[in-house]
Amino acid sequence: MRLSDKMAENKVINAMRKFMMSKVFMLILFAIGAVFIVLRGKGSIMPLVYGDVTLAMIMCFILVICDDIIATLFPFMLICSISIKCYDSFNTFIKFVYLAPIVLFALLFHFIVYRRKIQIGQTWKGLAAVAAAVTIGGLGKITAAEYFKPTALFYTFGLGIGMFLVYFILNTYYREDSTKYTLRFRFSFIMTLVGLFCVFIMIHHYVIYWDRFLLKLSPLNFQWRNNISTILMLTMPFGFFLSSRKYPYIFAGVAQYIAILFTGSRGGALGGTIEFGLCLIVLIYCDAKHRKRNLIIIAGTVSVALTFFLEPIMKFFTPVLLRLVDGDDIREGLISRAVEDFKSNILFGRGLGYNGNTDVHDPAKFAICWYHSSPFQVIGSFGLFGVAAYTYQLYNRMKTIWLRITQFNITLFISYAGLFLMSLVNPGEFCPVPYGMLAVLFFIICEKNNIAASERSNMSNEEIISIKL
Repeated sequence: MRLSDKMAENKVINAMRKFMMSKVFMLILFAIGAVFIVLRGKGSIMPLVYGDVTLAMIMCFILVICDDIIATLFPFMLICSISIKCYDSFNTFIKFVYLAPIVLFALLFHFIVYRRKIQIGQTWKGLAAVAAAVTIGGLGKITAAEYFKPTALFYTFGLGIGMFLVYFILNTYYREDSTKYTLRFRFSFIMTLVGLFCVFIMIHHYVIYWDRFLLKLSPLNFQWRNNISTILMLTMPFGFFLSSRKYPYIFAGVAQYIAILFTGSRGGALGGTIEFGLCLIVLIYCDAKHRKRNLIIIAGTVSVALTFFLEPIMKFFTPVLLRLVDGDDIREGLISRAVEDFKSNILFGRGLGYNGNTDVHDPAKFAICWYHSSPFQVIGSFGLFGVAAYTYQLYNRMKTIWLRITQFNITLFISYAGLFLMSLVNPGEFCPVPYGMLAVLFFIICEKNNIAASERSNMSNEEIISIKL
């Protein structure tokens, strides 16, 4: 008898698995993460580092005990959400490298003991094309010293072959056939809870800097605003999706949009508002049960805001709007360099290891010199070959999304559009963890949802399946 079978027959382990898959356990993890956020306050980042380590060890325990990998998604996202407040802290985190064997053991244990037959979907083709483009990026121009730098190798592998392998692992181990939950609803709940954790981070930040906020009465300026905006734009649409079944979830989506505005991120303010509008349009169209109520609430809120609060709202967001209009010298400089780098090697670009642009933007330790815009990252780093590969990946992904027009698929599309919009002004999807991995996971879940939708004869009580356009 396999070890996994013996564990499945053990009553204690089954009870632990049931608890780890529960919403109660996720709320406990939420509270643990929140405690470390509060402990940090205005001081050293070490409480956040200890929080990440604590959650990582919990995640390792889950990997060993629980046979369903989705149980690790929420703690993983908590770690990522906490880490955005730890900018340029490579030297701090590397001190905990001695814990790496524990993480490696947990991963190997899970994927060996709970091994499953490799499953192949559709979106691997786009990932294969991108892996090829990323791996040979800079061919003919990049030096061996640049290509084989540890930082460059990490991003080259992480965005290329590594992401290709991640697809096969996640596609194999994420389940649609679970008898305990429906994948799209469980995933949506986890993403919504992650968004609410980021809302908590924002509230806490404003509370501890309340005196500074009262002095300027406009969004506070902090380094991690773009990263938290990116996570919030990824998570916001799922609250609106869940509200079609349980109406109070709509307030989670609205809270995340308000949090985006309070980050002071220009990309978040512009892209988040577009995304929020799309969420409302889809909700009104799909949620026939609450359509009248939603229309009245939205129309009433907009009318009141324009009538009584337009001037204070404009005054509050004036600094963000001015920064949006004035532009950014660093980003403009990097865009200009991307064009130059593209012209220097039209076919394959300069590669991810190229560091000739550090005079324009000096990156944090263990980060490459980003162009801070996805189209220019592609042309500057990978040339025409990269343009073809990323275009094919986008086509492949959109084909998967629109194969079945369901409310959930449209929710995934809006969420991914949020990541795409933020990636126009930030590294975004070119960060393997978590954004690159999440993008891969989105389309894995989309594939599985498409299969499930075609196999189930009646989903009318769960979700609007077909939307007539």
